[in-house]
Amino acid sequence: MSISDLYYRVSSLLVHRFTANNTLGYGIHSPSLFYIVRFLVYDNNPFYCFSDIEKCRSRMLLDGSRIYVEDFGTGKSGERQVGRIASDSLMPREYSQLLFRLVNNVRPKVCVELGTNLGITTAYIAKAAGGESQVFTFEGSKSLISRAGENWKSLGCKNINVIEGNIDATLEPFLETVDSVDFALIDANHTYDATVRYFESLASRCTGKSFIVLDDIHYSREMGRAWAEIKKHAKTTATLDLYDVGIVFFDKQLQKKHYKLRYR
Repeated sequence: MSISDLYYRVSSLLVHRFTANNTLGYGIHSPSLFYIVRFLVYDNNPFYCFSDIEKCRSRMLLDGSRIYVEDFGTGKSGERQVGRIASDSLMPREYSQLLFRLVNNVRPKVCVELGTNLGITTAYIAKAAGGESQVFTFEGSKSLISRAGENWKSLGCKNINVIEGNIDATLEPFLETVDSVDFALIDANHTYDATVRYFESLASRCTGKSFIVLDDIHYSREMGRAWAEIKKHAKTTATLDLYDVGIVFFDKQLQKKHYKLRYR
């Protein structure tokens, strides 16, 4: 990470801390959005599957074996330790469990995840969506797909479909096969161009009941710029900025307004 991006992360975090003030949903006039913030974002109750998935995460963190990882986003492919991948790249427990609550609340039929990694967040999504839903997860690294598959098997996840290859080449053909995308997580190539492009592609298949979550929205200046662009998108209505992740809604009954929430 460059010095410029490091400075951006620190400064954007400080700005967020001082400007985020809708901590319990107060000030949000939409009943549906108030419910999401008050009873989903700020809910800490454990669900039945959390313990098993977190045990799987712990095994990954302690795994000292090395695998070859193809990285189409940065272009920096090479051998890496599984435990280091888990510590550097997995979505934190709090946010994975937030995704579970959001997805479990609506039970979307078609879920899309861009960036499988070791499959921990995928498992949360799959468990939350339920057996009648399908989760389509996109990953370019064969070795990561293999490890993720082992994790899903141990957790009993049977509704996950892997789409292997460069997302730049696989996303559009996939979207042509579905009528709508009900939920999507963008956690792949952390550049401005790729993030905005993926969002626009997914948004074209989103309905008023759909929502998209973006990880690392303030990871770098590029990601911050992408998040600002996405908030202005014609289909975007309300957004929630939790600093580490952003949630985008498309319901036209919602006022086009952007909320900053203190989460962690």
